Order: sequence, then structure tokens, then C-alpha cells
Amino acid sequence: ADLAVRADRDQLFRVLLNLARNAVESGANSVTISAHNGNNRVVIDVADDGPGLPPKARDNLFRPFAGSARPGGTGLGLAIAREIVRAHGGDIALGHSGAQGTLFQLSLPA
Repeated sequence: ADLAVRADRDQLFRVLLNLARNAVESGANSVTISAHNGNNRVVIDVADDGPGLPPKARDNLFRPFAGSARPGGTGLGLAIAREIVRAHGGDIALGHSGAQGTLFQLSLPA
């Protein structure tokens, strides 16, 4: 109840859905979304238990047409997600990625 952000609900949902869909399509069995206050910001963690991102994907995460780790993927999802989050005064970053899973963190003004 003490967490609130001013954001377009549909756009924020699109970002979270994209991250969750990417995780499941990459082999994750579960995705956990949590949030906490951090330095006048709300930090939203999207964590999965998948196999981690391949190096090519990590190197090009937010570059349009370059970051896809899936055959047939356009590489636009994370680029669009970052654009949406930045339009809300925040940012999105890769927290970590490895054999134990991947964590993305969204930071938005509180």
C-alpha cells in the first residue's frame, strides 16, 4: 500500500508482460515480480528461474533489431520497454543473468 508510481497502467503492463513473456519463452518455469521503495523511487524487480541470457543478447539488450535471443525474434521488445520506462522518468536495467536466472530492474519516480 505504500508503493505508488504515476504511470500509464497499460504501458507499464506492456513492459512487465514483455519481460515475463521473454522469460517464459527462454525456458523459465517461474517469474516473480516484486517492488520496493528505493531513494525516492519505486524499484520493480522482474526475476525468473530461466537459463540466463546468452552473451549476444546481453551485449545488445536494448538495441533495436540486435538484442533478440530467439530465432524469429525482432529484438524490439526490450528497446520499446526501455523507451516506455524512460518516458515515465525511469529506467530499466539488467540486474544479473546466469544459470540461476535473470533479473531486470525498473526504477520509476515515486
